[in-house]
Amino acid sequence: MSKKQTPMMEQYLDIKSRYKEELLFFRLGDFYELFNDDALLASRELNITLTGRPTGDEERTPMCGVPFHAAESYIETLVKKGYKVAICEQLEDPKAVKGIVKRDVIKVITPGTVMTENANDARANNFLALFYMVKDSWVLVFSDVSTGEVIWHRITESDKKSDMYDALSMYRPTEIILPEGSELPREIRDFIGNQFSNVVFSPFSTYHTQREVAEQAVAHFGDLGLMEEDVWEALGFMLLYLQDVIKSPISHINYVHQLSVGNRLILDTSSLHHLEITHNLRDGGQKGTLLDVLDRTLTPMGARLLKQWLESPLTDINQIQHRQSAISELITRGAERTDLRNKLDCIYDFERIVGRVETGSVSPRDLTALRESLAVLPELKNTLNICTSLALTSINERIQNHRELYDLLYNAIAEQPALTLKEGRVIKDGYNEELDELRSLTTDSQKWLSKMEEDIKAATGLSKIKTGYNKVFGYYFEVSHNKSEQVPDYFIRKQTLSNAERYITPELKEFEIKILSAKEKMIALEHRLYQDLREQIKAVIKDIQQTARALADLDVLCSLALVGYEENYICPTLAMNGQINIRDGRHPVIEKFLKREVFVPNDVVLNHDDEEFLLITGPNMAGKSTYMRQVAILMIMAQIGSFIPAREACISPVDRIFTRVGASDDISTGQSTFMVEMKEVAYILENATSNSLIILDEIGRGTSTFDGLSIAQAVVEHICKHIHGKTLFATHYHELITLEETYSKLKNYTVAVKEKGKDVAFLRRIIRGGADRSYGIHVARLAGLPNSVLKRAEVILASLEDQSNDADDLNQRVIIPQASNVVKQVSEPATGNLFTHSVVDSLLDLDVMSMTPIEALNTLYQLQEEARKGGGK
Repeated sequence: MSKKQTPMMEQYLDIKSRYKEELLFFRLGDFYELFNDDALLASRELNITLTGRPTGDEERTPMCGVPFHAAESYIETLVKKGYKVAICEQLEDPKAVKGIVKRDVIKVITPGTVMTENANDARANNFLALFYMVKDSWVLVFSDVSTGEVIWHRITESDKKSDMYDALSMYRPTEIILPEGSELPREIRDFIGNQFSNVVFSPFSTYHTQREVAEQAVAHFGDLGLMEEDVWEALGFMLLYLQDVIKSPISHINYVHQLSVGNRLILDTSSLHHLEITHNLRDGGQKGTLLDVLDRTLTPMGARLLKQWLESPLTDINQIQHRQSAISELITRGAERTDLRNKLDCIYDFERIVGRVETGSVSPRDLTALRESLAVLPELKNTLNICTSLALTSINERIQNHRELYDLLYNAIAEQPALTLKEGRVIKDGYNEELDELRSLTTDSQKWLSKMEEDIKAATGLSKIKTGYNKVFGYYFEVSHNKSEQVPDYFIRKQTLSNAERYITPELKEFEIKILSAKEKMIALEHRLYQDLREQIKAVIKDIQQTARALADLDVLCSLALVGYEENYICPTLAMNGQINIRDGRHPVIEKFLKREVFVPNDVVLNHDDEEFLLITGPNMAGKSTYMRQVAILMIMAQIGSFIPAREACISPVDRIFTRVGASDDISTGQSTFMVEMKEVAYILENATSNSLIILDEIGRGTSTFDGLSIAQAVVEHICKHIHGKTLFATHYHELITLEETYSKLKNYTVAVKEKGKDVAFLRRIIRGGADRSYGIHVARLAGLPNSVLKRAEVILASLEDQSNDADDLNQRVIIPQASNVVKQVSEPATGNLFTHSVVDSLLDLDVMSMTPIEALNTLYQLQEEARKGGGK
C-alpha cells in the first residue's frame, strides 16, 4: 500500500491530472523537474540523467530535470519531436511564503504554437490546421501563430478528398486541431501519417455554444466581409484553442484570407512532389529544387512568401503582369535594386518578433533587432520613391516609417542589452530618472566600499584587509589569522576559514541593506519599464505587420529580379488564347547545377488547334522526362510573375498542372508501384480540364506489355476525346505513334539520337517524328552492365525481333478507332531511320559551290562512313 504523498507531490499530481497529454515541466527552485512517465520519456529523448526522489511512495519516484535558464533548448527539442510541453511556474516568491509555493501552468507549447526564435525554421512557415466538420462540408483553417496569418478553405461533400490532400501538402501542418464532434476519415489520417512526420493531433472541446464560438471570432477579427456561420465557428474554435494553450493575448493573429481556388494555379500533392518545387525527392530538403534556384531573398519574411508563391501561383493575368512590371523595373534599375537589397539585408524577422511581443516572450535582443530593422525604413522608402511600377508604388504606400516607435526603442533599449531581462542593463541610461538614480547608487557603492576599505587600513594598520560578498553572509571584511588580534573591537566575527577570519561592522551592514535594496528596486523597476514598453509596441502591432508583409513582397520581387538578371531570363508574354509557345526553353534547376556540359534548350508548342497532345517517344535517358518537367516548371515560374529561362515565350495561364512521373510504391498502405501509378492517372482523368497542363510519363509500364499498351492507348484516347487538356505524354510504346493519323490535335515528337555503330549519343533535342526503338541495351552499356550480359541481351533481342516479324506479333499492332466508330487492326507502318538525320543535316549545311574538288571528295567520303556506321555496317 502506498504511503501518503508529500504536499509537493500532491500539488504536482493535481496539476498533472489536468495536463495528461503534455510533458509537465514543474518548477522547483532553479530547475524544471519531470516525474514518473514524463521523466522516463524526457530522459530518453533529451539524453539526460534519470534520478529518483522520495515522494511518500515506498519506491523512489523517477525524476529528471533541466535548469530553468537553459530550458528553452530542451523544450524546442521535445516539440520538434512532436511532444507537447506544459510549463508550470511558481506564482509566488518562495522567500515570502511559508509551506508550499502556489504553482500553475502558465502556457502549453505545442508543435503548432511554438514561438521561440530557434524552434521554427526562419525561412518557412509553421502552420497548425483545424478541421471543422459541418453537415455537408469541412471547413479547414490553417494558421501560423508566429506570423499571425490565417487561411481558411471550405471543402463540400461534392468535392474530392484530394482537395484536402492538396491543401495539406501546401501548408504542411505540424499540429491538427479537431473540435469536439469532428473526426477525420481513416484515409485522411493515413495520408497525414505517410506524408508528414511528428504531426500532433489535438482534440479540443469547449463549454461554449456554437453561436458563442462564432461571436468570439467576430469580436476578435472584426469585419471580414460576408462569410458563412460555420466559417466563423471554425475560426472561433481555432482562437479558443490558441487562448487555452498560449494563455496570453493573441491580437497579432489578424491577417485572415480565404484559400482562393478561382485565381490560383492548383498544384496537387503529386505535382509538388514530382516537380520538386519546394522539396526534393532525395531527402525532402530544399537543395536542387525550383525554390533553391529562385530564392535569393534576404529576409525570413521574404523567404516564406516566395515559398507560398511557388506553391500557389496566379492565374489572373493582371496580377501576373503587375509582378512582371515590378521585376522588369528592378532589373532595369540595377543601382536601385542593389540599394534596396542592401537595406533589406539589415532587416530582421520582425513579423515574428511582434508575435513574441504580443505573447510576452519577446527578448531584449528581439527589440534591438526590431529597432535596427525600423532604422532603415526611411532610406528604403526614399529609394522606392523613384520606382513607378504599380506593384512597387503599392509596396511603398504600405510601408510605414514607424518613426515614433523607432525613437521609443532608440531611447529605451540599451545599445547592446543583456540577453535576458533578469540580467539587467536592458533599459538605456537616461530613459528613466529613477532607474538612473538607482544605477548610480549601485555604481557609486563600489567607490564607497573601496574608500571604506582604505579608511580601515589607515585606522588599523591592516594593509592586507580586503572586502568581499557572498549570498549567505553578505558584505564582509577578511583578515588573515595572524593579523586577527589587530582588528578593532567594533569588528564582529561572522565566519572562520582555514586561513582567515571574516568580519562585519555596523557601518558595513547599513551599507549592505542600502545597496541590496537598491538592486532589488532597480531590477523591479527595469522589469516594469520593459513591460510598459511592450504594451506600447502592442498598440501598433497591426501597422508593423502590414509593413513586414510589404517588405516580404519587395524582397521576393528583388530576388526574382536578381535571378532573372544574372541568369539571363526573359519576360514571357501573357495571352488568353490557350497557347503555350516557348522557344529555346531551359530547365532552370538542371541548368544551374549542370557542371560538365551545356544544357540543350528545347521548344514547345501547345494549343487547342493542332498541337494539343504531344506524344513523345525515344530512348531511355535521352531527356524526355526532363523536357516535360521543364515545361511545367516554366509555367509555374511564369505564373508567379517570374522571368523564365528561354529565348522567347508566349503563354496562356493554366488552371492546374497534373503530373504522373517516375515509379514509386507506397509500402505503408500496401500499394504497388503500378497501383500508385493507376491511382494518380485516375485522379488526373477525373479532375483535369481543357485549361489544364497534363504531364504523363510512361503510363502502363508496371504491368505486362499488352496490358500496359492497352491502358496507355485508352488514356491517350480519353484525353483527346473528352478532356482536351494540353498534354505531354512520354512513352516507350512506339506503337502509339500511329494515333497521329486518327487524332488531328495529336502530334508525334521524339528525342534526336546520333548513332555510330553500337555507340549512341543522345542529342537532347525534341524533334517532330516518332522513334522505332528504345535503345535500352545502349543505356545498359552506359550504366556499366558486364559485356557478357550485353552481348547475350543483343542475341535475345534479335531472336525476339525475328519471331515478332515472322508471327506478325500483336505487340507491333495498335488498335485505331475510325471515324465511322468501327474498330479495326492496323499494322504499324514501317518508319524510316530517324537517326540518319545528322548526315542529311551535314549535307544541307555544305556550301558545295565554294569547295575544291578534293575537299568535296573528302567530305563525301566522311559522310558515307558516318552513314555506314549509323546503319551498323
